Amino acid sequence: MKLHQIGELGLLKEIRKRFKSTDSSIIIGIGDDAAAITPQKEKILVTTDMMNEGIHFDLGFTSSFHLGFKLVSANASDIFAMGGRPRYLVLNIAMKKDTEEEFFWDMYKGIFDAMNIYRVSLIGGDLCSSKNDMVLSATVIGTGNKIITRCGACVGDKIYVTGTIGDSACGLEILKRLTYESKEIIKNLEFWSNNHKNIGVLEYWNNESKNTIDWNIAKPLIKRHLMPIARDSLDISNYATSMIDISDGLFIDLLRLCDESNVGAKIYLDKIPLSDEMKKFAEIMGLDPIHLAASGGEDYELLFTAPPEIKFKIRNLKSKILKTTCIGEIIEKDRVVIDKSGKESALKAEGYRHFETG
Repeated sequence: MKLHQIGELGLLKEIRKRFKSTDSSIIIGIGDDAAAITPQKEKILVTTDMMNEGIHFDLGFTSSFHLGFKLVSANASDIFAMGGRPRYLVLNIAMKKDTEEEFFWDMYKGIFDAMNIYRVSLIGGDLCSSKNDMVLSATVIGTGNKIITRCGACVGDKIYVTGTIGDSACGLEILKRLTYESKEIIKNLEFWSNNHKNIGVLEYWNNESKNTIDWNIAKPLIKRHLMPIARDSLDISNYATSMIDISDGLFIDLLRLCDESNVGAKIYLDKIPLSDEMKKFAEIMGLDPIHLAASGGEDYELLFTAPPEIKFKIRNLKSKILKTTCIGEIIEKDRVVIDKSGKESALKAEGYRHFETG
């Protein structure tokens, strides 16, 4: 059935039924002109992100389930980057009226699964038809006690990142090169289930040559791009002087933090944490893994600064589930990178920027 056959009211009625919340802080949820919430005495954080077809995603290898999941993760990441907890979600979705109902509800399943991970409640939004490409927008409202911003970095602070960097960019490189048949396989995966257990290999194009890549190498990279998990900042916020999530690229996001804090930075390229899978595929394809990490974006890891005297506390974080890596330090003015030979060069704003060519 097509969306125009169900109608806006029918869709909204079903959404309201499927996403009923038990959160006691929600006085009025879906169904009225506006939602009403009564969070406790914590500070309120609000963020919003858009995903536009052809700009942020390619339906050739992205399912609607992946879209819904990633939309929530991208917004939750912004709240975590401020030291908060995501609580409430508002969705605005524009689709063509002849979109299949299955596509629509698969997207909401991805949204629902991500909501469960981050423990957020859907409190409202808007649906409308689109004559052209699909547009998705989400607003997440969060709460927090100690708010971490981009403007608190001080000279002498160490620069840290969580997790590994560049996996999402590498996953995108794989997806863009896959054959049509392999792209169709990926679109049918939710990654939580075992329906991909025996895939074996995926086929991809390298120039005009068809090659294969082992699923065990490709899976974590593709998953990081299609279904990223936003990094929780609960432990980090106790020590961080400034913080930003890595959404557009390590270098460009670091420069944004430096601009807000009015400081410089020194980054050691050989300290940037790279996954074994990313390094393996980059080698196969002749790609520079450092470039992928520096400019790729959409890792949704956290980049933060902390005073040098608490490095032992950061190490304790690393010994737990959370992996953190020191990649440099805050300096007065210059913004430089140092390679493994000790050569110094300017830190350039590599990463995604809207309205720019190249």
